[in-house]
Amino acid sequence: MFKKTKLITLSLSLSLVLAACGGATEEEAAPEETVDEGTSEEIVDFEIVPEEGAELLLWSDGDQQLEWAQLMAEKFEAEYGVPVQVEEVNQEEAPERLATDGPQGLAGDVFASTHDRIGRAISAGLVLENFFPEEYEAEFMDAAITATSFDGELFGYPSGIETYALYYNADLVEQAPETMEELFEVANELTEGNQYGFMMEPANLYFIYGFLGGYGAYVFGDEGTNPTEIGLNNEGAVQGMENVFNRLRDEITPGMAAEDITYDVRTALFEEGNLAFDINGPWAVRGYEDAGVNFEVAPLPLLGNGENPTSFSGTRGFYVNAYTEYPDAASLLAQFITNEENLLLSYEITGALPPRLALVEHEDIQSNPISVGFLEQATHAVPMPNIPEMPLVWDPMHAAFTEIWNQKVDVQEALDRAVSTIETAIAEQQQ
Repeated sequence: MFKKTKLITLSLSLSLVLAACGGATEEEAAPEETVDEGTSEEIVDFEIVPEEGAELLLWSDGDQQLEWAQLMAEKFEAEYGVPVQVEEVNQEEAPERLATDGPQGLAGDVFASTHDRIGRAISAGLVLENFFPEEYEAEFMDAAITATSFDGELFGYPSGIETYALYYNADLVEQAPETMEELFEVANELTEGNQYGFMMEPANLYFIYGFLGGYGAYVFGDEGTNPTEIGLNNEGAVQGMENVFNRLRDEITPGMAAEDITYDVRTALFEEGNLAFDINGPWAVRGYEDAGVNFEVAPLPLLGNGENPTSFSGTRGFYVNAYTEYPDAASLLAQFITNEENLLLSYEITGALPPRLALVEHEDIQSNPISVGFLEQATHAVPMPNIPEMPLVWDPMHAAFTEIWNQKVDVQEALDRAVSTIETAIAEQQQ
């Protein structure tokens, strides 16, 4: 059982304390201030245990994620005696379903979600805080904790982290380039006819962002939480566009319109052996393996300023439904399925990279060079903002990138216009 020590007021019910427990340390729980007359406080030791008669519903993605979730349900019942039913619900859809199914008692007690989709549900009060924040903050990657937090409070139980990295065709390239300058040099040599040295989607902020952030750009201020401050048109953003984006357009894929360089186009080229360098995520691994490509994965090369590109990271996590009848049992389930043993099982079954620090150096992961490449890049990644204003960013930046690429519009002018559009949309949303 998980034991917590916490300072409580005896006039409060123990059940309320359990539901709100954030896990103060013993040092924090022993203030020296004099307690006001009329109140009585003392240190109380207690264990978080499942409520009597608890039964849980776990929402999980399908395929291998569903297989792993069903195994977790069996293991949890064996250890805690609490039956867990597993239902397949896409993690992209779970937060929206929670809004409708939660109040009716039909939603999963615990559900999976990507961190950038969960902000609205949290701000609406649909999600309980993580019961064990200190433990998670100490044992998980900072990026995963930031991603699954909201307004400074940890809500998620991180289960997987992903970002994009550099794929390279090992039949065309002997080793990964260490710098972007080296990448451009090799890509130039390999670009001829139907073969390309390097290609990436020019209008997609998700992939472009790393090269802007590495020069000092950012989406929102205060680590992605302040929508009144936008850093997508600052000096760093302009430098990133000029040093990477424009060079890619002019040197590697001259004459190609932004609309011609889609995700499907470049993945097809890589699968055919006609693309040396591709920037992609772990979701592309299986397709490239099935196509028989001899490839490796490495962190993104250093930028001209010597900094690492700050790729966007996405964190998959489990969250506890605020409407659950069994908050203790549900929180224990979320903790259980994200412990070290079970996240290693998740990696073995689903391939999801665990954000637990202890597992990064695990021999099963370190023996897989592809996993190592992604994890190395993940140490330089930043979480996509999860605040409700983030969806308003994508389209204006897509438009700016497209006109810079196709029409060679001045970078500063195009980025200023995009940020102005974003600011207007945010102001209208907040009315």
